Amino acid sequence: MHLQVGELAKRTGLTVRTLHHYDSIGLLTPSARSEAGYRLYNQADVGRLHTIQALRHLGLPLADIASMLARGGEGLSDTIARQIRALDHEITQATELRARLQLLQERMATGNEPDMSDWLSTLSLMSTYAKYFSADEIRLILGNRKAQSASWERLIAEVRQAMQQRLATDSRPVQSLALRWMNLTLAMMNDNFKLIERWGQMYGAEPKGQFKNGPGPEVISFINAAIDLRMSAMLRHMTRAELHTLRTIPDAAVEQLAQQAQALHAAQADLTCAAAQALVAHWEQVMLYLCGGQPALLRKLIAAYNAEPLLQNTTVFDEFTLDMVKRAMAAQGHPLSTKKNA
Repeated sequence: MHLQVGELAKRTGLTVRTLHHYDSIGLLTPSARSEAGYRLYNQADVGRLHTIQALRHLGLPLADIASMLARGGEGLSDTIARQIRALDHEITQATELRARLQLLQERMATGNEPDMSDWLSTLSLMSTYAKYFSADEIRLILGNRKAQSASWERLIAEVRQAMQQRLATDSRPVQSLALRWMNLTLAMMNDNFKLIERWGQMYGAEPKGQFKNGPGPEVISFINAAIDLRMSAMLRHMTRAELHTLRTIPDAAVEQLAQQAQALHAAQADLTCAAAQALVAHWEQVMLYLCGGQPALLRKLIAAYNAEPLLQNTTVFDEFTLDMVKRAMAAQGHPLSTKKNA
């Protein structure tokens, strides 16, 4: 039994033009022709056509189908695996695009209709961010930055004041500002140093005019110089990989330690009592959290603060709390009590 091209097209839902194209590229050549020259397809041809259509429905290109059929069906697994990878890539791109559009929508949803300059400014900034971060990373960073806005405003103002006073970048006041800047940045990036590095690359490579709400290049240059000094001092005592495992100490933990120290002082308690032991234990717990749960790194951090004048007296703890912890550790014979604590 043979089918002419029109009948085959009708039964398969394809067009005659498609079947002619398959013939012209050698993908499906009819087994016979009528005396009048019409294409005639036999059962094997129809079976091959069904295979072609099944693979087309999987999204495989005609060239891949032709190559696979020429090998007698060999390589089907590799072909499908390649197509799956291509689809995964397309899905990833589409998902990322949707996330970025949603993020843009959120950024522009201010309650008022934005003017053209607002749109262009936001679009330009979002395009810049997209070169360095995924949509989820942008949402994380900008969300954290918004929550920190008051802290950033205060810190930037203090850095500008230090610049106006011409304070040296290695001075204690500027080093304290540098520590706060590092901790605030680290918190903004959820303790992810890789995000911080990309953020720095963005600020270094992109036109500064885009970051209108930022601290400005002069402030960035000044505070980065102070931070570089601090990083160099710490890297004399630990590796960069170890440094990148450090975390930010939650403000609540710093405040709780301060309250414990004040209460211990107000009670004029013996520094070996249960409350004093609890203070030391809490301090050590917080510091281990800072060091990613690594006691060896905590010892290196304390050694750095002991050996480097640049780092001394610049910590997240106030002097009273730190002094109380040191005295309690010494009274209790704590293993770290002979060293200056971070």
